[in-house]
Amino acid sequence: MNAFLIERLAIELRILLGGKRLDEAFTTSQFDTHLVFEDLAIKISFFQGQAYFQLPDLLKLQKKNRLQSFKTAKGNKVIDVISYPYDRRFDILLEHGDILAFYLFGKFGQITHYCNNLWQETFPSKSSKIEVYEKTINQPWERSLNELKFLSKEDKELLYNCNFDDKTIKEREKLLDKHKSNVLKKRLYVNKNPQKYTLDYEQGENSIAYFDSVLDALDQYARLYIAHQVYNQTKNAHIGQLLKELLVLEKKLGAAEKRLSELNRASTYKEKADLLMANMWQIHRGTKTVKLKSFYGEKEVEIKLQESLTPQANAERYYTKAKNESKQRAFAHKNKEDIRILYNEKKLEMLAFEQIDSLKVLRKEVEIKVAKKDVRLPYKTTVVDGFEIRIGKGAKDNDELLRRYTTKTDIWLHAKNVSGSHVIIRNPGDSKIPQTTLEKVASIAAFYSKAKSEGLAAVIFTSRKYIRKPKGATPGLVKVEKEEVMLVEPRNYSY
Repeated sequence: MNAFLIERLAIELRILLGGKRLDEAFTTSQFDTHLVFEDLAIKISFFQGQAYFQLPDLLKLQKKNRLQSFKTAKGNKVIDVISYPYDRRFDILLEHGDILAFYLFGKFGQITHYCNNLWQETFPSKSSKIEVYEKTINQPWERSLNELKFLSKEDKELLYNCNFDDKTIKEREKLLDKHKSNVLKKRLYVNKNPQKYTLDYEQGENSIAYFDSVLDALDQYARLYIAHQVYNQTKNAHIGQLLKELLVLEKKLGAAEKRLSELNRASTYKEKADLLMANMWQIHRGTKTVKLKSFYGEKEVEIKLQESLTPQANAERYYTKAKNESKQRAFAHKNKEDIRILYNEKKLEMLAFEQIDSLKVLRKEVEIKVAKKDVRLPYKTTVVDGFEIRIGKGAKDNDELLRRYTTKTDIWLHAKNVSGSHVIIRNPGDSKIPQTTLEKVASIAAFYSKAKSEGLAAVIFTSRKYIRKPKGATPGLVKVEKEEVMLVEPRNYSY
């Protein structure tokens, strides 16, 4: 609020409050305070640091969670309301030396309670403390127009057109007094603009209402302005979150497309196996790598060989890998399409959210989204031979997996003597697990460990009931009883 509007408010309060008793003074939050003068309640909200005045219904005042404030002023009658021309403040003087001083300096607004000129309390409580109470006399005509911070942009423009800075001090004083006198009589308009509501002396294109009473105008303006700002903040914050989620999906989609492209572009295991079979006559046992022309002759394919194996055995090894390769490609394609669906759904969600123009609907949608938000699980899952496999995501997650997401009849696996994920074969029905399934899951346990790069890795396994967490043990560390060991090739069957 500018100085003229504040002076006008003080003049109106002097008429309304004169002789009335301050029955109650209480806060309901760190930014809202209420003053109840017999039949009139005034709510002052310090929103984003600035003071906004409202006239709540006496019968609808919040009953619970009240914190009493300005205690020594309670029960005292209003003697006067003092305005300070050309300054952004006014004082409510009460009996027995109590004063409520309203310092409304833009984003540093506060109400300070003094008793016999001694500081008692400040609201909001975190505001800078103004310890000394003093009446101020402002003589703005002695300063240039740019120095008059209390004026609105419109006030300055009008005075600039009157050549304010070129006038003598006496002429400036008369010009300011005349301008103030005109402004204090003007009707007030609440206008709706694209970004926010405004309180003006002129009617705008989208005028909501007009008022002769400054308190009524401030009440309507505060309700509309604060609600609209909260609406914008809530909406922008949620759209920002949706945008982050969209960018994450966009990166995932790019990575999935790159992965599929690499799989499609690379020489397949089957191609390598076929090339080895076709060129077996020129490959000797003990060779580490061999370069062979592709069947269409457009490129040269480099093939790594195990020196201890014959050319035919190396070809059979690649044929075995080829079976898993087609699964990887199918998984990569499905993964890409799943992410694309989520990406498109997120774009539609953002578009729908941008269309919401009601704060009530907005909050409801945000609440629904928060309620639906997935709880983070400490493991990822796959399926091997019809059994659900749970793979811990980290040391602390391993502990959480064992504590909350297993049963005593599940099978626990872990790479031997190296750090890695705890792997669980879910078996709540205590079914017999085939040896081939155990070997595949053991390969997964080896893959998700420090033994991943080894040709063969030792993996221990046992029933979940033989695993316990020692008291005070570091994250991921457990004690194992009745363990068995198998040697497997680290492989990821998680596709």
